Amino acid sequence: MRAAIIATAGVLLVFGLGFYWAGSRDNQAVVHADDYAPGVRAAILSETTWDRFTPDGKEVDAIFGDIVLQNEHLTAVIAQPTASRNANMTVREVAGGLIDFTGNTPQSDQLSAFYPGQRAFPYRSWVVQDADGNERDLTDAPYQGEEVSVSVVADGADGRLQVETTYTLRQDSRWITVTSVFTNTTAAAIDAVLADDIRCDGRREEMVKSENGEGDFYFIADQFWGQAYGLTATSHRLQFNSDPNRSDIKYLDAAGNGTFTVPPGESIRLTRHLTAGPTQLHVAEAMALRDAIASTPVRLFLRDEDQRPIVGGALTIRPTGDTGATFTGVVRTDEDGSVVVPLTAGYYELALTFNGQTLLEGQPLQVGADAEQEELIVVAGHHPGVLRVAVTDGNGAEIPCKVEITGVGDTPTPNFGPDTAEFGVRNLRYAAHGEFNQALPPGRYALIASHGPEYDAVFAEVDVTAGEVTEFSGELNRSVDTTGWISSDFHSHSSPSGDNTTSQLGRVLNLVCEHIEFAPCTEHNRVDTYQPHIDRLEIAPFLSSCSGIELTGSPLPLNHHNAFPLEHHHHHQDGGGPLTDTDPATQVERLALWDNRSEKLIQQNHPDLGWLIYDRDGNGEYDEGHNVLPHIDVIEVHPVQNALTLQPFQGDYNTTLFNWLQMLNEGKRHPGVVNTDAHYNFHGSGWARNWIRCSTDDPAEIDVMDIVHAAEQGALIMSNGPFLQVTASIPNAGETFEVGDTIDAPEGQVTLDVKVQCPNWFDINRVFVLVNGRRSPEHDYSRESHPAMFGDGAVKFEQQLTVTVEEDAHIIVVTGGDGLTLGPVMGPDYGTAPPAALTNPIWVNFDGGEWTPNKDTLDSPLPVRRS
Repeated sequence: MRAAIIATAGVLLVFGLGFYWAGSRDNQAVVHADDYAPGVRAAILSETTWDRFTPDGKEVDAIFGDIVLQNEHLTAVIAQPTASRNANMTVREVAGGLIDFTGNTPQSDQLSAFYPGQRAFPYRSWVVQDADGNERDLTDAPYQGEEVSVSVVADGADGRLQVETTYTLRQDSRWITVTSVFTNTTAAAIDAVLADDIRCDGRREEMVKSENGEGDFYFIADQFWGQAYGLTATSHRLQFNSDPNRSDIKYLDAAGNGTFTVPPGESIRLTRHLTAGPTQLHVAEAMALRDAIASTPVRLFLRDEDQRPIVGGALTIRPTGDTGATFTGVVRTDEDGSVVVPLTAGYYELALTFNGQTLLEGQPLQVGADAEQEELIVVAGHHPGVLRVAVTDGNGAEIPCKVEITGVGDTPTPNFGPDTAEFGVRNLRYAAHGEFNQALPPGRYALIASHGPEYDAVFAEVDVTAGEVTEFSGELNRSVDTTGWISSDFHSHSSPSGDNTTSQLGRVLNLVCEHIEFAPCTEHNRVDTYQPHIDRLEIAPFLSSCSGIELTGSPLPLNHHNAFPLEHHHHHQDGGGPLTDTDPATQVERLALWDNRSEKLIQQNHPDLGWLIYDRDGNGEYDEGHNVLPHIDVIEVHPVQNALTLQPFQGDYNTTLFNWLQMLNEGKRHPGVVNTDAHYNFHGSGWARNWIRCSTDDPAEIDVMDIVHAAEQGALIMSNGPFLQVTASIPNAGETFEVGDTIDAPEGQVTLDVKVQCPNWFDINRVFVLVNGRRSPEHDYSRESHPAMFGDGAVKFEQQLTVTVEEDAHIIVVTGGDGLTLGPVMGPDYGTAPPAALTNPIWVNFDGGEWTPNKDTLDSPLPVRRS
């Protein structure tokens, strides 16, 4: 598209926002430089300093005891130099490192860690000094001055240099200076490689890094979350090599050498400068200021054809030719459709994308040497409309929902943000209260509004007209009756886990919009809480939670254990959680004893049951296994659709659900659960769930211990969508039992009342009964073989079945859709799975004595480790 550029000569143009949406980082806090007084402040994080000094951002890992340095431009957190200081599960040994770093306009920390010396030097002490070299004690109060330095020290040892690394922040500086002095305290010369590394994860982000090679400057820029970093060195050239997560930085002398010999008693010095800002352009400005190169603040107003602000557009700015223009970067337009960027004088070209669609390419921009420049850019041909969405429940009340927006025909499908985003994730909008406004190019769009499998979804197509508002109102009818049961996901993750960069706020949005009513916070190796997000979103009536953990040790993937509830020690190392162990039995016992032996649910996560229980050393031969079961309450057996085929192997892997049935026959009576283990927010939560028997249907009234006790008992249905209810009784006895109960059946007959419900967006066509893990030939029903038993409304199957047993038995009911799928409500990946659900066992005592397992291995040997 072409655009007209009109100089506005200092006139600030403001257009009404109307119904425009401010992007998928809705409600992101903006902190302006004016909020910071002149000078440098230094503080040890504590109860009294936390709220004032801790930075904001998705990747903040600060805890009490770390030191913050802050001026009007930058906030930096230096990790306390203790051996146990880890930022998270994968960002470890950060003692003395820079773990949080952000510009202040706005704050958006995206750095996991800057490691001075690549973790080769164990920093174990530190000192804080003012500009005159006087030590400052921050224990009782923060310090403010013109300059503050924090020095961390790693003692020398045989073959290792002593290192003192000093972080210095000066008043008004756009850089934090990091100087390391390497001293040889030994009697022999030591060869040293001067190197750092930077952990900044961008595998699922809109992140760019300097191309691998050599240069005087290295940068990282997260274009969606709005933070960039720059690194340069005094008297050294940089050699850098990056992957999506880690950047290896080596420092070369003028001759290109990267290895330096340090004689006994002598030292060498390495000085680097690090900066941070909202975009790569601001990082370049900081470098230019250091070199006394002037830049001009340029304010650009981005408008559509009707002079309305283009909000949340991604504007790429590149220099053209040899004109003096040097800065490159991507900046997002604010709620006024404007950006303010620093640019050196010269010629640039602009490109603009909005929700993944290109609006502008190759647009020229000339920047002069004026003190300030303002330009109005009107994008000809860009004439969006607005989709105004209001979704309610069947009673007209607000309801959290997920809305998928897909272009029809030639209309492009929007992309609101990466998999890690919050309110807008790829082509999804999450609406905590059922309402949002979304600017879209004119065209026809398919909408799917949903709120999990207890509710019918609404499918519609709408035409968005240029310059107009298209109203879409949907009513999500609760067609599935789950009275007495609440839906849960016991296992999900976000950025604090360290193995992903997903926004935790986005995780909570995903959970509540998928109608998960109870979800403990289970980050890797950190006790954490969702409560601040629940409070911020005002969704307590819809989602209950508690603090928990996934304790993740080696060997992987075996040694993963969830536990909840746990006591959350806010802002302490690992949230006050336990350490991992290389022995699963020791690790799970540690969890069981944690918090003074408090009562909690302990879950074995995604195990290879052959390795866990029957093959401790993993050599493929039977042994005693890992002695974890005495402390395990429930075991993950997902994916639930494996219940439809019941095969012992999936390629090179054991099938956990099949092995669980073998376990039950061995007398190991551990309930099964299914969870998503979600790490990203694009349909991440919701595609698997547990329905748990509960004394309340109101999420705000859930007692966590009710959930713990019901799960321990096995009063739990595992599903990826269908709601399966089963009760049991003995003929003429008058008493009703539920899933997880044990019943006496001296005549061997058990009556099952089986009911399967589904919303309007998927179906089931199969119901069968497993007796001691084997499919009962008398109770294997399909829509094809028994059409009269299946319904077409929300109730798909409702029958009374009489099952006969001739020994002690466990009875499980399975339902699913042979040849069917969950469909587009669950997204392009999870939506391809067949609907499926199964109960936990009903235990049938046939002879009146102690329940006795039959030891049937279901025509397959007991498992050992396969891969």
